[in-house]
Amino acid sequence: MINSSRILARILAALVLPLAFGGCLSVLPEPEIPLALISLPAERAATPSSPLRADVAVYPPDASRAYSGLDIAVRADQEVVYLANVRWVDTAPRLLQGAVVDALARAGGDGRAAPAQLGARVDYDVRWRVIDLSTGKETAPANAIVEVSILDAATRRMIAQDTFKASDTPTSKDPRARAAAMAKAAQSVSDQVAEFVAKTVTPKAAPGAVAPPT
Repeated sequence: MINSSRILARILAALVLPLAFGGCLSVLPEPEIPLALISLPAERAATPSSPLRADVAVYPPDASRAYSGLDIAVRADQEVVYLANVRWVDTAPRLLQGAVVDALARAGGDGRAAPAQLGARVDYDVRWRVIDLSTGKETAPANAIVEVSILDAATRRMIAQDTFKASDTPTSKDPRARAAAMAKAAQSVSDQVAEFVAKTVTPKAAPGAVAPPT
């Protein structure tokens, strides 16, 4: 007589094996795929009014967690949430860094601008931080505020510091319209930073040489 416990074990094994080998049962939520990715195209960068006369390294701006990722922040009083179904194409600090480098590349002059990650030898460092990079609820304006410091790359002495602001009002409360307004504000503030850098930095004389007039 076949033991009933053995029969039960075979039945359970027959039920479990298809799950083990036929596929995995996932309890994880499906990743959300955004409907749109927002970038800061190089062709939208404004040309600074002054030529770039020295070599500069542009660092990614420091940013709080609210503004340092791919999500686009929405501020309402003390609360920060994020736009649904729309993301930055890259992290916000890297996009802002790239926008400043793109604008300075249009300046002309003997100077060159490069991302700090390249490790190039430069005359000045552009260090900055994001104070605000968020859109509001519904059709409230999108705001971009940054504080910028220009440092002598050799001495680490601060040459100049300033704060720049930009805002843009979305055409509707649709997330894509609000993200577009955020992108315009971000581009505008990046152009202001590039303008500030081009106007501020001056050529450095080679050792033993006389500095050119400013």
